[in-house]
Amino acid sequence: MGLLETTCERIEKRSTDIEESIIEAWHTVGGTVAYGKLVPIVAQYAAATGQVDVQIPKPCMIIASADHGVADMGVSAYPKETTIGMTQNYLIPKGAGANSLANYCGADMEVIDMGVAADMSWVPGLRIHKLGMGTKNFVEEPAMTREQAIEGIEAGIALVKEKIQEGYNVFLVGEMGIANTTASALMTAKFAGLTAEEATGRGSNISDERLKLKQRIVHDVLEKYKDIDKNDGIGILSAVGGFEFACIVGIMLGAAAHKALVIIDGFNTSACALVAKSIEPNTMDYIMASHLSAEKAAKSALDNLGLEAYVDLKLCLGEASGGSIQMGMLDLAVRMYLALQGGVSYESI
Repeated sequence: MGLLETTCERIEKRSTDIEESIIEAWHTVGGTVAYGKLVPIVAQYAAATGQVDVQIPKPCMIIASADHGVADMGVSAYPKETTIGMTQNYLIPKGAGANSLANYCGADMEVIDMGVAADMSWVPGLRIHKLGMGTKNFVEEPAMTREQAIEGIEAGIALVKEKIQEGYNVFLVGEMGIANTTASALMTAKFAGLTAEEATGRGSNISDERLKLKQRIVHDVLEKYKDIDKNDGIGILSAVGGFEFACIVGIMLGAAAHKALVIIDGFNTSACALVAKSIEPNTMDYIMASHLSAEKAAKSALDNLGLEAYVDLKLCLGEASGGSIQMGMLDLAVRMYLALQGGVSYESI
């Protein structure tokens, strides 16, 4: 039995007893209505991590990078080489928005190359697990083999297991890969039953002309792979997904198996969560939404996951940006909860 199968076997529903006890504890210090959505934020975190006595979360941001064959068809406002530049930016000048947001929410960052279409061995601190030099162009053939998809998922499981052993209990997932919203539109359309027009947004703020091209490609590829069952998450990932998405799916499954929380970001990571849900539905007990992406089908994706965004900032960044903001909110909510329960000042926690 492989790592994917053994991991899925370990995934159980989160503790309802802990969840209910946290909600009751909030009620005793002023009522759950008074504290609004801060209540379920702390309750889900505690239940997912199995903490009767709630501790300050220790977050790790993981950004997975990979290129997409469909980028060659001009569906993005940026050239494919942008994936190279952004990936090294996280680790050398550390000047990306993701770096600032990781610092803001107190998360340590890990970056993994799952399939950037270039040699990235010169980048210090970059983890490398290339499944290929970018995916195939799914207009012509499946993006990857089923074996590559499983290998990518298992790479994510192994990475999150390592970080859990280091004491991390919350994971912020992000992605970098030019044209990845085209893949996400296809994945979301397959799972949620959307048309190409309903699923396809502007991604990197593309022009009307590029949007029409992108929608036409999504339409044609949906038709090409219409026989893939929407319950076959690995089949959908293999056909139209990305190497970085496979890793993120693995992070979600691995976190759930080890009782850790995952905070998803926007449209791309929501598409990954749809795959994880199809593989093992109980994974959703360990996934928290963050913001509502400005992408066209973002709400449909969250609805299909049974999740609700906590904030709507019209972000189109990806790269764990919304997840970082939600992580800051989770940290605040936990500290407030502890202060209210212990009668101590916020500053002393």
